[in-house]
Amino acid sequence: MRNSTALYLSAASAALAIFTAPARAQDETSQRGLDTIVVTAQKTEESLQDAAIPINAATGEELRQVGVLDASSLNKVAPALYVTSTGGANVGYFVRGVGNFANNGFTNPAIAFNIDGVYIGRPSSTIASFLDLDRVEVLKGPQGTLYGRNSTGGAINVIPNKPVLGETSGGISVGYGNYDAVEATGYGNIPISDNVAARFAGTYTKHDGYFDDGTSSAEEIALRGQVYIEVNDSINARLSGDYAKSQGTGPGLHIDGIYGFAPFNPGFEVPNRVFLPLNAPDFSGLHIPSTLEFIADNATTAPGFQPVEGFIYPDRNDTYWGVNAEVNFDLGFADLVVIPAYRFSELDNQLNGPPFKAAIVQDEAEQFSFEARLSGDIGKLDWILGGYYFDETVKGVNTFNQFAVGNNNDFDSKTESLAFFARSTFNVTDKFRIVGGIRYTDESRTFSNIGQSFTIVCLDEPPAGPPSCPDIPSMPAELTLAEQLAAFPAGSLAVPAQAILAQVAANPVGVPVVSPLGPFDIITTPGGPVAVPGALFIVTPNDLIGLEGGDEEVTYRAALEYDLTDDNLVYASFENGFRAGGFNTAFGLESYAPEFIDAYTIGAKNRFFDNTLEINIEGFYWEYEDQQLAALTVDARGNNAFATRNVGESSVKGVEVDFQFAATESTLIRGGVQYLDATYDNFQFNQVDLSDDTDPPNFLTPVTGCDFTQVINPAPPPGTASRSFDIDCSGKEALYSPDWTVSLGLNQTLDLGQFTLTGTFDARYRSERVIGFQYLPTQYEDGVITADASLTLMPKNGVWRVTGYMRNMTNAFVRSIAQVGSGDIAAASVEPPRTYGVRISADF
Repeated sequence: MRNSTALYLSAASAALAIFTAPARAQDETSQRGLDTIVVTAQKTEESLQDAAIPINAATGEELRQVGVLDASSLNKVAPALYVTSTGGANVGYFVRGVGNFANNGFTNPAIAFNIDGVYIGRPSSTIASFLDLDRVEVLKGPQGTLYGRNSTGGAINVIPNKPVLGETSGGISVGYGNYDAVEATGYGNIPISDNVAARFAGTYTKHDGYFDDGTSSAEEIALRGQVYIEVNDSINARLSGDYAKSQGTGPGLHIDGIYGFAPFNPGFEVPNRVFLPLNAPDFSGLHIPSTLEFIADNATTAPGFQPVEGFIYPDRNDTYWGVNAEVNFDLGFADLVVIPAYRFSELDNQLNGPPFKAAIVQDEAEQFSFEARLSGDIGKLDWILGGYYFDETVKGVNTFNQFAVGNNNDFDSKTESLAFFARSTFNVTDKFRIVGGIRYTDESRTFSNIGQSFTIVCLDEPPAGPPSCPDIPSMPAELTLAEQLAAFPAGSLAVPAQAILAQVAANPVGVPVVSPLGPFDIITTPGGPVAVPGALFIVTPNDLIGLEGGDEEVTYRAALEYDLTDDNLVYASFENGFRAGGFNTAFGLESYAPEFIDAYTIGAKNRFFDNTLEINIEGFYWEYEDQQLAALTVDARGNNAFATRNVGESSVKGVEVDFQFAATESTLIRGGVQYLDATYDNFQFNQVDLSDDTDPPNFLTPVTGCDFTQVINPAPPPGTASRSFDIDCSGKEALYSPDWTVSLGLNQTLDLGQFTLTGTFDARYRSERVIGFQYLPTQYEDGVITADASLTLMPKNGVWRVTGYMRNMTNAFVRSIAQVGSGDIAAASVEPPRTYGVRISADF
């Protein structure tokens, strides 16, 4: 592994030597040139080309040109970023395979999502984030000193435009597109006095479902207001508040097929499973009649052995709001910035992905944070000292219903994190700098959950074949156990609902409550007629009360920076990071440990030929230990669960190159290439076997493309299963990590006399990649090319403009994440299809 690392870094070094040779100036001063983007990723203002860190950034105007309206499409400007969505508000961010596989109310994101300098613990809302933007910064790799909390994979910084003193300005934009897409956006900057200004912005977007069944629809509104006050020459303050509402169905599902149970066929591509493809049209969706009929005819849920029918229809109704301030003090010897913030989110989602009968989530999250930074310089030393406090409480009620199995949760989670950090830059010469940083983090957390696991077990065993209970009702799609019991068909439960609830409350954790479940058959016995149930309904209390934990960690950074010329920078750095541990609602998997990452980087940032050619290159090697990975599994009692586990080690290495070339005053060519080798070096875990002692070994084998071994414990601890499987995915490619990502774009402006016409074209290639945890054949996505284009007509004075656009021009069908759910149904979330429209904008 180390030899491989040396090879990558040597190749990157050779490229640096070529690209960083000082360029000869042109004979005449060029009238063309590249724009400069100012970033604050290192908590100080500097140009993007002077920031000696792995970072991509784009201005608000650039984001509009390439169609980035929310975080889901940020990989258009940051090839290392991969975004997933599995329904409702579940959005995951990955940088080179490092990211958050879960987004429930008690897990921590691996990518630090920051809006206006405030870390967001629950980064579900993206439309409000991308309102009236100055720029977006995507930092790659751990941010263990200046950002600290849980940023093992990187950070996304979303920075809005700020009020401007003495300026009256504004703008409005309206648009219409296919899928009845409507958008309206406006902003205004208002001077209130010589030293006070306000800025307001709002947006409304709506589109019908991208799928034939109406799913993947959205309706969103977002508002932001800011007031800036310049108290005196030494003090200024800015207060900001925002509100967002997200509605619609949320992302839909494409059904690939079913992995049918085929025992004693270990030679199949997936042992003991035969894949039945649906071959549904692209963008058809789960809820069209032909797909529902296919599932009902072919899928069976164990151990209920009932038809898979009655999927809930998805719906999303989420609210987010927050307030934050930034106060700056010029103390003479140093500058002090103070950032207090409060945020609140309320989620009300019901969804199917992965293919469940119903996943219903109702969460409320409240967070308060406070950051203070003191910065200055002493001689050749530039320094930053800071402190950070984060307090978050999440309360939620949810259910995950897989027809015959599932669980209900009523949880309360609290996290407190306190950190102190320092970073210094020693300017050895005007060209050479040594950078060091350190951060101490102390995090504590508590967790409680009142939960139940439910199982329906079919008792009707025909002479041949598996059990069969076609008339037994599956678990009703309701939020709480009380509501589920009340929704069962009348007479189907032999024990009254209130008696079941009382017994569940009285039983110790892990002791099930069993009720016969009908329809009932009446048979004649010597003692008289007897009602025989077709199935059993089993509820197991799964309470976790007063769990406590915490992590204490020191992370650091060391870097060297050297300016070959004013336009050519080379750097090398080491930085580590960690993501705190947490809790699960699964028995035997109640907690998981922190994960750690070490990142080595060498890079160069260059501009040549009078600021007309930009070439940046980065070579990287990351070591990842105790990686947290969340997925569907079963707990130690054999109940279905969604849990985060520490699964081992991985290595991430590669090279990324991006460029811009102002070929003429009116022609800009841009692009980038990333080669990535991300591999799970040690990826092993244990999963309970749902078969029983009457079944032969290796009977009900896991649905996985990884190696597995049967483990039988003749004397298991009370309440735990006697059989399990050791699953080994070591050596597999990391999820969401294509070997190659290539982008190429063109901006061309034509002079039409009193008008200008600007065209943009952007294409992106991603090679084959793994998009599902089980490494099944349906969880490999082929390489794909997607392309976007736009045309903008505007007068020379730039007061108004008309833009026509098309995204995903070839209507490529691109699956972003694939999972297997109820009845071993394989499904995938899908990126948007071809969209197009026109937008009219005016500035004043």
